[in-house]
Amino acid sequence: MQISAWDVAAVGIKAILYAATLSAAGGVFFLFYSAALVSAEHQRGIRRWIGICTAVGLAASALRLSILAGSMGETAASLVDGEMMRMILGAGEARATGIRVAGLLLIASLAMTRRPSLLAVLGAVIAATSFAWIGHAWAIPTHDLSLALVSLHLVGIAFWLGALVPLLIIARGSELRLIASAAGRFGHIAMVIVTVLLAAGTFLLWLLLDALSDLWNTDYGRAILLKLVLVSGILSLAAFNKWVLTPRLESNQLRALTHLRRSIQIEMVLGSLILIVTAIFTTTMGPSTLD
Repeated sequence: MQISAWDVAAVGIKAILYAATLSAAGGVFFLFYSAALVSAEHQRGIRRWIGICTAVGLAASALRLSILAGSMGETAASLVDGEMMRMILGAGEARATGIRVAGLLLIASLAMTRRPSLLAVLGAVIAATSFAWIGHAWAIPTHDLSLALVSLHLVGIAFWLGALVPLLIIARGSELRLIASAAGRFGHIAMVIVTVLLAAGTFLLWLLLDALSDLWNTDYGRAILLKLVLVSGILSLAAFNKWVLTPRLESNQLRALTHLRRSIQIEMVLGSLILIVTAIFTTTMGPSTLD
């Protein structure tokens, strides 16, 4: 499979869009269920991070449309070609982009409240699930079911990856019990989220693949396998944080804090790789069911 410079640009902007949108949404979720455990100073830091991600998500949404237009025309002039843009918007990007922008604007209402309102949480759900409204799952005959499954999957990913920077911000403090409480709260809810992620992901694979052998016989399947390996890594680190590091923090073991910070940073790297791999196979490849 030959990859063009336009493909690289399309993958890059999609990865940035994933990261910004899901981080903004997950940050809202984190503040909503952990506000009582987060100091005012750390709340301000998390809110600033959410604001940056929201702004990047809005900008990337517009830039993605332009890059897709350029990719279709394969010329720099196509970046601002009105006809190309109309074709892209007509193919479903208008729906997904409109939903995402609406969700991000609702997230921006976070700046007007001390604690995330239900409006901001609703915006987080809308923004995170906007990616489900276009793509491979939307194209299969059972798209109503796949839309629900992808939406659940996306909310789970936003909850998980979007909590990493807020957790790191809190972990830079020195109050071990407070840090342990925030990490513990995340860990308890994450157990439910992991179950949802695994169930939705497995069902989606069943819908998208003709056979289990597609996982190792097709480019799309091999990309999925790579993603699963990365997910396994991030889940292993999360389990270590929950069952080993958090109890040590509760016991006031200062060294555990250094290990927690390092573990979260590694999770952030793995999470970034997961989003890049996802952007690659959702942009340049397709499942066998769509052939």
